[in-house]
Amino acid sequence: MSGVMKKTLVATLIAVLFAGAQVGAQETYFGKNKVHYKSFEWSYIQTRHFDIYFYEDAYPTSKFAAEVLESAYVEISHELHYKLQNRIPIFIYNSHNDFEQTNIISSLLPEGVGGFTEIFKKRVVIPFDGSYEDFRHVLHHELTHAVTYDLLYGNSLSSIISSRRFFNMPLWLAEGYAEYSSRHGWNYNTDMFVRDATINGYLAPPDYIQGFLAYTEGPALIKFIAEKYGEEKVGELFKKGKIHLSINKAVKATLGIELEELWEDFSKEMKRRYWPAIAKRQEADEFAHELTHARKDGSHFNEKPAYSPDGDKIAIFSDRSDFTEIVLISAIDGEVLKRLAKAQRSGDLESLHSYVSGMSFSPDGRKLVFVVKAKGKDALCLLDIKSGDIYERIDLDYYNIVSPTWSPDGTKIAFSALDGHKRDLFVYCFDNEEIVQITDDRFDDLDPCWMNDSKTLVFSSDRPHPQNPILDAAGQPYIFSEGSYMPGDLEYGCYNIFMVDLEKHRVEPVDVGSGQNRRPAVAPSGDKIAFVSNRNGIDNIYVGYLDSVRYFAVTNTLGGIRSISWSPDGDKIAFSAFQKGAYDIFLLEDLVPVGNNGVLTSTDYVLGKYDLLDPEEPVATIASESPNEAPSDDATSAGEPPAVSADNSETDQDIAIEKTTDVGEPVSKEGEEIAGTGDVSGDSVETEEIVTETGVYGDEYIFVDRDSADALDELLTDIPADSTLILEVLTEPALFDSIPPRLPSGEYKITKYKVKFTPDFIGGGFSYNTFFGMRGQTQFVFSDYLGDHQIIVATDLVNTIDQSYVQAYYFNNKNRINLGTGLFHSKNYYIDERDHLFSDRFYGLMLFARRPFSTFSRLEYSAAQFFIDRDYVDYDDPREDRNSKVSTMSGAYVFDNILWGYTGPMNGRRLKLSVDAGINLFDAKDIKFYSFGLDYRKYWHISGAFSMAFRASGGASFSRTPKLYFLGGTTNWIGKRTLDASVYEVENLYFAEVVTPLRGQSYYGISGDRYALMNFEFRFPLVQVLAMRFPLPLVLTNVTGVAFSDIGAAWYGDDYPRGTSLGGPGHLNDIQTGFGVGMRLNLFGFALLRYDLAWSTDFNKVSDKPTSYFSLGADF
Repeated sequence: MSGVMKKTLVATLIAVLFAGAQVGAQETYFGKNKVHYKSFEWSYIQTRHFDIYFYEDAYPTSKFAAEVLESAYVEISHELHYKLQNRIPIFIYNSHNDFEQTNIISSLLPEGVGGFTEIFKKRVVIPFDGSYEDFRHVLHHELTHAVTYDLLYGNSLSSIISSRRFFNMPLWLAEGYAEYSSRHGWNYNTDMFVRDATINGYLAPPDYIQGFLAYTEGPALIKFIAEKYGEEKVGELFKKGKIHLSINKAVKATLGIELEELWEDFSKEMKRRYWPAIAKRQEADEFAHELTHARKDGSHFNEKPAYSPDGDKIAIFSDRSDFTEIVLISAIDGEVLKRLAKAQRSGDLESLHSYVSGMSFSPDGRKLVFVVKAKGKDALCLLDIKSGDIYERIDLDYYNIVSPTWSPDGTKIAFSALDGHKRDLFVYCFDNEEIVQITDDRFDDLDPCWMNDSKTLVFSSDRPHPQNPILDAAGQPYIFSEGSYMPGDLEYGCYNIFMVDLEKHRVEPVDVGSGQNRRPAVAPSGDKIAFVSNRNGIDNIYVGYLDSVRYFAVTNTLGGIRSISWSPDGDKIAFSAFQKGAYDIFLLEDLVPVGNNGVLTSTDYVLGKYDLLDPEEPVATIASESPNEAPSDDATSAGEPPAVSADNSETDQDIAIEKTTDVGEPVSKEGEEIAGTGDVSGDSVETEEIVTETGVYGDEYIFVDRDSADALDELLTDIPADSTLILEVLTEPALFDSIPPRLPSGEYKITKYKVKFTPDFIGGGFSYNTFFGMRGQTQFVFSDYLGDHQIIVATDLVNTIDQSYVQAYYFNNKNRINLGTGLFHSKNYYIDERDHLFSDRFYGLMLFARRPFSTFSRLEYSAAQFFIDRDYVDYDDPREDRNSKVSTMSGAYVFDNILWGYTGPMNGRRLKLSVDAGINLFDAKDIKFYSFGLDYRKYWHISGAFSMAFRASGGASFSRTPKLYFLGGTTNWIGKRTLDASVYEVENLYFAEVVTPLRGQSYYGISGDRYALMNFEFRFPLVQVLAMRFPLPLVLTNVTGVAFSDIGAAWYGDDYPRGTSLGGPGHLNDIQTGFGVGMRLNLFGFALLRYDLAWSTDFNKVSDKPTSYFSLGADF
């Protein structure tokens, strides 16, 4: 994944220096930034199996995590029949905004990522968002990854070195088991996704399970295996995978059937389970008026409707333009009236928190309040509807802010904010610009809405509710024992409706019935309330009078409803619902009871019809382990106790986790970038990272050569074919017994974090460019546990150091300004166009610094001292040996807000303005130059996989030895090259630039100390799936095509190129033009292969034969 601060430091230096700062460097590097807005001072506590790291006031959160992790580990160990052999480090961030600044991985972490686990050091990294149930779920989810990594890959050194033994674990197994275990088998929201996929025909075979299906269909498949074959088969599947290194063989060895047969059995069971629901319930467009159409406009997320006071407009969040934006639509037909704000485009609006937060109109309808993230913090933004301008920004010092709502009298805004380790309600008063805290306790308070008097708030909270208690499997209160840091016990995870008086701050429950009850909305009349409840197993809208205890369902949907908004006349409700794989906005006009007088039929999931196995007693019990689910209306009416588990508490963050676009998929949303595709262009020379992320469905596992030799085999234990007993480790190493007990007070000992370098990666890699061809190296990467400090050593060591390529770099990524320094040495031999042999020793040192302004823009600076010792080997070569000592400096402003498509950027723009200079301070007659450059790129996403791209670039160099620009060919062209003598001059070999693409021309075809180039491309889908059976079984997917036109020129000094001829037929003189078509093919996730067929033209005639270009890497 490109566009990350730490990785861009590594990538830029290695990209330049691997090619020796030479002609081989062909691609301008862009990328977004990971901005470190603050420094963190870390400490940690230790439990028997975990080192839990935290900072600031997060000790209470870390204590909660300690109990959850140890309890979850007992469950996981029981399920997998395996015990940890290594301690697991856990890193807890106080908010998602802080979490996005982590250096543990350098990939950008979008809003929907709820946590990740890194494979080599098995580091688990998680933010706390205010919901203890979300936190419990993600801790358990990520711990399953850490334990399975420990099972599959062993100790850190083995996993770093022994790529030969890597099991290419599919996403459905990795994420499916993680959700299965952390949800205790199943979950009503997972039920919704799988039901929708089954009914609407997008349930995918295992080989094609990606994106949110890995988190929904995946656990369904794991649960199916556990029910039909026994839960012990789940753990056995991982162990067989370690032996056979193939999921197909592992399934065969574990279950005795082929993977294809497993899929057939599973899909039939899902159809039997869900197709009867079609007769019992309706899809949203059958009972409500559909205002947005995700299937038509290509969006996936239309959410959080907010009715305007005049009743003819609705504000929504939508990703129809790829970027999340606030759109004003007609309340009658859904026509887009105005686009009010667009995120992911600049540092002022990095995020709108659309997954977890809503918005609200002012009482006069002229203004809109919503939350934005900028500069690492959340703020309330007030937008003028008429002008579309943000006229005020209210900066608040909280970890996060969600759900702002304007009071009916227009004098206040209520919101929910995370302050420390708890999320409470606050009110901002316009009169005195003060913040008043309304609730102040350990519970998660969300979704405030105003009563008509502007003195009372109705909200949802997981605080105890006397009419809707939280019960565990045994019918006992569902609690977390907090110890001494807070008195009493913390009940959490079951959300209900409450009211709070702003003057007395007295909280009172609203008796709305059983289930998870959230997102309340008070009717304009002030006497009714609508809310979302899952009491029948599906999120539906319920309505009732506040002075009554009778609330009835007004929807009976197949999907699930998320957010609601009353019309000003109180006759309609706008809502968002999940349907056919996306969220859309609907308008409910008939607010009448449905079902049996407002009571809905329970889903089979709630009735327990999906559980084919006899339920087990929980292995260990804390407040997060109840396997029960929300009772249905039927169950309650039948007199059964309303046993509601915290496992039911699907907050907005859960939905965000499951709806995030796959960063490994080509098309990304919410500012995500494409995962590494093996691209060897300048944008992809990166240190590889292998992580499993909750909510990010990236390419988490590497492709390996299982026949390759291992450099350090003697350090590893080979796995015999009959290694079942070796894999089923049932005893723990003594290292777990060395942890000191808790202090006499019952508290944990707090220890300060210290920097200690450990290996991240040891292995081989290669790169390709047209000048040098294929080049390989061995890489050693070391970092501290936080990733703030990194050391990279790369070498192709041969007989002696002076004949080897060696480079070593240190990067400090802890602060806002990222710093790097390095030493490098290479020895290369060349044969020039006259068949003379000569060698260059190229060595020196480099300093590097980057200062990001936001995710999208930065300044970067570098300085280097290069030493070039040239030796002409042939005795008859008349040229004299040469030694150059060149000092260089460069600076650039970079802007990048693009979104990735299948083969390259598909939306957004990029800009780079650069200046650089070089001089030999030891020889006034040697190299001296300075130059300026411009590179601007713009992308338009048309629809689906159709997009257009435009690029304009230019450069100019001056002084005694201006550097040259070589134009022609394409980046990383795999083919024969013909070079003239000028290419091998020291000035050109090490300081010139190759500018591509200019197709229709030969490589290095034209040159000058000035250049201008424009490129146009139309990118389109060509082949979606191509399955071959002969001569090799091969399936190709997402093959794309391109039609292009390139036009460019290079010249010297003031000798400007002549544009067109002065006589005869009109044609171009010095300006070179090419056009053609091409194809792009992903080589099994390893690299992107490009094929272009180009003709040159002067607009009078076209070349007789086209030129073919095979190349590697992403499109520009």
